[in-house]
Amino acid sequence: MKVLKFRHQVFLILLLSVLTSGCKKFLAEQSQSLQYANTWTKLQEVLNGTGYMPHYLPPIPTTSYKNQAPPVYFAWLNAMDDDITEAVISPYYTDQRNDVFGFYTWQANPFVSNTYVVGTDDTWAKVYVNINACNVIAYQATTLSDNPAELKRIRGEALFLRANYYFYMVNTYAKAYNPATAKTDPGVPLKTAEFVQDNLFTRSTVDSVYQQMVTDLKDAETLLTGVTQSSIYHVDVNAVNILQSRIYLYMQDWANAAAAADKVIARKPLLYNLASYQPHTSFFSSSSPEAVFTQGGNAMCFLMSENFPKTFQPSPNLMSLYDPTDLRLSSFFEKDNLGKYRYTKMYISNTYNVQPIEVFADNFFMRNAEAYLNKAEAAAMLGNTADANTAINSLRKSRFLAANYIPVNLSDANLINFVRDERRRELCFEGHRWFDLKRYAVNNKYPFTKTIVHTYSDVVYGSAPFLKATLTLVPGDPDYLIPIPAAAIVFNQGALVQNPARQNRTF
Repeated sequence: MKVLKFRHQVFLILLLSVLTSGCKKFLAEQSQSLQYANTWTKLQEVLNGTGYMPHYLPPIPTTSYKNQAPPVYFAWLNAMDDDITEAVISPYYTDQRNDVFGFYTWQANPFVSNTYVVGTDDTWAKVYVNINACNVIAYQATTLSDNPAELKRIRGEALFLRANYYFYMVNTYAKAYNPATAKTDPGVPLKTAEFVQDNLFTRSTVDSVYQQMVTDLKDAETLLTGVTQSSIYHVDVNAVNILQSRIYLYMQDWANAAAAADKVIARKPLLYNLASYQPHTSFFSSSSPEAVFTQGGNAMCFLMSENFPKTFQPSPNLMSLYDPTDLRLSSFFEKDNLGKYRYTKMYISNTYNVQPIEVFADNFFMRNAEAYLNKAEAAAMLGNTADANTAINSLRKSRFLAANYIPVNLSDANLINFVRDERRRELCFEGHRWFDLKRYAVNNKYPFTKTIVHTYSDVVYGSAPFLKATLTLVPGDPDYLIPIPAAAIVFNQGALVQNPARQNRTF
């Protein structure tokens, strides 16, 4: 775990290669070391290749996200919650559940295969490499002077990325932010220094990690205000404000969450009117009026592939939340030839002659619709009923035909529950639900918990599908926390404390 313990030396470590499998719109496909990043253009190359997640271009595999290189970040994040269930129809040589078996079934080690072969958590090390690169890039941008405006922008992007990485790490490996306990709850190691350090890393508190994210985003907002980016593959101030709003929401700082969301809505109010959606196209699009920022790859289009008889599908519980006239039913989902729904915000198909020009991330596609949802939730928590209803109605108006649209006018718990359901309808399979369930459980005003049930079935030739296991995740279960990688604990000589033991759910 080299990223967590370093020999004492100057910060100019060699990042030996810029990732070359990325978006050709902005990635310079060449090696670049921070030792030689002595101009803003060279530092930009390192930011593109080592600060940002790699972006993907077609052609893409047909059966598994694991066939993409480099790996997709947090590919399993949508496999653990109540929005997903299995779809087992008939025998088939490919079982797309296998890629996330340990997560869907909440195994003690979620990185095991369906035959309980132990795998490796590559997320921890991979993300800390990105974080360390952002540390150095943000610092290096302050030492150069060849183009102050561009260096200011580069530093702003690096600080946003660092905050974004820490957001996913602390919410994956640690408890949700609870104002009563966040200052003592163990989070993840917090490293922001640009130089290498000869020390063992411990887990910083959840509050410490959040406070660092708040600081980074305040600085990023200042640095990126007024900057117009050439594409959604670079961070702008709207992305900063959306992430700010999200983080404040998680911290139950409702006033700041609403204020940050308002900034996005004021600058970028237009939503995608789904009345104009064309079948067999991606809802995610760089030309969408909602698009703000994206990076990374997509796993959901593989986990819910078209016409695969052993795969996943949206849960009946999720689908029951949509009104029959809700245009998201046909824009976010599609029934395949086997009669099961599949998730199609990024649309790929073997049946229809349409292939994506670009691959858009599932967990990392930021859009202004989230700002409306964050504003609605924060306003409702503050008791600003009118503002909350206005925000949620602004979103819903773009999700129905005019003849079917009915505005809501709710208050108190009814409003909170509706906003939470609307968030689920709108943001399903975008990496939000698992974290939302964790934070709802510690909400001070309107706590919410539920028991999640996942079934696991099998099928053999000559028989109907049969149930092998029914797995239950109860509120407060240790399985809500992904284990700290054993290698990181060993390398840091036990200074990193492991999360509580997860259940043994073998079957």
